[in-house]
Amino acid sequence: MSESKKKDSNELLNFLMIIIGLLFIIKAIMEFLAWADIYTPAWAVDDAVLSVFGGQATISILLGFWCLVSGIGMFREEEYALGMGLVVLSIMAASGIMTIIGWTGGSFDAAYWPNYIIIVATIVGVIGFFWLLITYKRYD
Repeated sequence: MSESKKKDSNELLNFLMIIIGLLFIIKAIMEFLAWADIYTPAWAVDDAVLSVFGGQATISILLGFWCLVSGIGMFREEEYALGMGLVVLSIMAASGIMTIIGWTGGSFDAAYWPNYIIIVATIVGVIGFFWLLITYKRYD
């Protein structure tokens, strides 16, 4: 007798990873456009802000792309998605925590919308990372 193993993915984490991936990609596109002086949104009028967008946009687009791929793969509970998810979530958590620590000096700008992406990504990164560690057996 063969029993089929029912896989039960955590749909909330998958959706959050896909949404955060898309937000990081949008953020990266906006940062590249501002850095290249093609389109400068109102929130990026400072030269200091524009000078760092090139590097931040590269990281954002990579993180967004792999977060999106991992979120989609986790719906099918693919083994690659577990490893990729752990890496993406740990990077989101670590970089977000370091950014938030940097804000303790009073540099947080409530009007700068990408800061909210970082906050949400940090929370999802920390909780999601530990959730995947706890539930890793479902990807066997």
